[in-house]
Amino acid sequence: MLSLFGYFLYESFHQSIHHNYDRHLRFEAEQLLPHIDIAGDTLSIDLSDYSRNAALKSDVEFGTYVRLFNRNGELTYESPNFTDVDQPLETDIPNTVDEYSLSIQWLELPARTLFHPIRDTAGTFGGWLEVTGFEWTLHDELSRFRQYLIILIAISVSFSILGGFWLSRRALSPVTSIIDAAKSITATDLDQRIPVNYQVHDELTDLAETFNMMLYRLQKGFKREKRFTSDAAHELMTPLSSLRSDAEVMLRNPRSMEEYRETIHRMLMETRRMSEMVHLLLQLSRVESVHHAEAERVNLSQITKAVAAEYQQLAKDKNIAMEVNIAPELQINAHGAYIEEIINNLLENTLKYTPEGGSIELQLQRSSGETVLRVSDTGIGFDSEAKTHLFERFYRANQRDVQERPGSGLGLPLVKAIVELYDGKIRAYSDGPGKGSTFEVELPLSEELNS
Repeated sequence: MLSLFGYFLYESFHQSIHHNYDRHLRFEAEQLLPHIDIAGDTLSIDLSDYSRNAALKSDVEFGTYVRLFNRNGELTYESPNFTDVDQPLETDIPNTVDEYSLSIQWLELPARTLFHPIRDTAGTFGGWLEVTGFEWTLHDELSRFRQYLIILIAISVSFSILGGFWLSRRALSPVTSIIDAAKSITATDLDQRIPVNYQVHDELTDLAETFNMMLYRLQKGFKREKRFTSDAAHELMTPLSSLRSDAEVMLRNPRSMEEYRETIHRMLMETRRMSEMVHLLLQLSRVESVHHAEAERVNLSQITKAVAAEYQQLAKDKNIAMEVNIAPELQINAHGAYIEEIINNLLENTLKYTPEGGSIELQLQRSSGETVLRVSDTGIGFDSEAKTHLFERFYRANQRDVQERPGSGLGLPLVKAIVELYDGKIRAYSDGPGKGSTFEVELPLSEELNS
């Protein structure tokens, strides 16, 4: 680009020099025209009183060379300084009657010739006035300009290369940092993050942030799998130990049929407990996974109504009053099986921890573009300490009423994971132990209904 710019600058300057010199030659021609007489095909010139007559006698360096040609192209006059040169001036007479100029090489020097048409008082073309001068001084300036231009372009290109190299190194230094950081990150060391320069926000900053987000998701995935393995091993150890102990005791000595039946029943209960725990752990792991099937629009009102109908009979069997209030045609974008899991877990907990003679209330309402599912009971409730741990895995409140009832402590964490999967919120309220509790789930309505 610099070379092209320099070339066009040089050519423009070159043409400008020729144009300015043509003005000088035209001025000389206009000064000579009044001294030229036309008589038919004969041209004559009288320069006795011409103010610049000395220029027509000067040498190559400062001279002006003048010749006259009639309309037939025959030479009729040439200035005195032609006698001092040993090389003829060869020029092509124009075929037109318009002013014409050209650059030539004469006496090994650059020269410029102007042909000016000569006309009589009636405007009839009578011949040509040829005015020639040397441009060597101008070409010396042009040559110096060309040298300066080449030097400046060379220096500019050199600085551009060095500056471009420096800028590229500086611009790509974040890439080097990203590569070094990525190489140092391993599966056992996902806490590291790629440095981000927030003083300059560009594509590389976005790339670093994207990598950091990916690392964060990977870290969560590794932690989730590690926690799943640890939780499963920890929680399954107790029932497995119990099963092994029962089996070893029964094999030591012969037992009665009743003892066998009692032990097998106890082992079956432990097996069911382990199956439920594994099921919940798998569900929780699946929900927390980053890969899900695309959500579809489901009718939350119909799902809630169907699940509530099953628990109404269970509540009646436990002598618990259950009131259901469901707003019709509330639709959300979700997975129907996961929504059933939310309602099942909340109602199961409510029935489990509500004594006989108590009451349960299930409400599903619409509020400001959200669906609000509220499950309230008159059960055992919880204190502020338990509230902070309700949604932790395997947490069970240190209350006798809680510990006496079977459970894995995975139901509420699973509910929370599903709710957050659909950008929802879950809250729990209680006035204290023995004063009942309320669980409230908010899920966004589908866009069409919301609009």
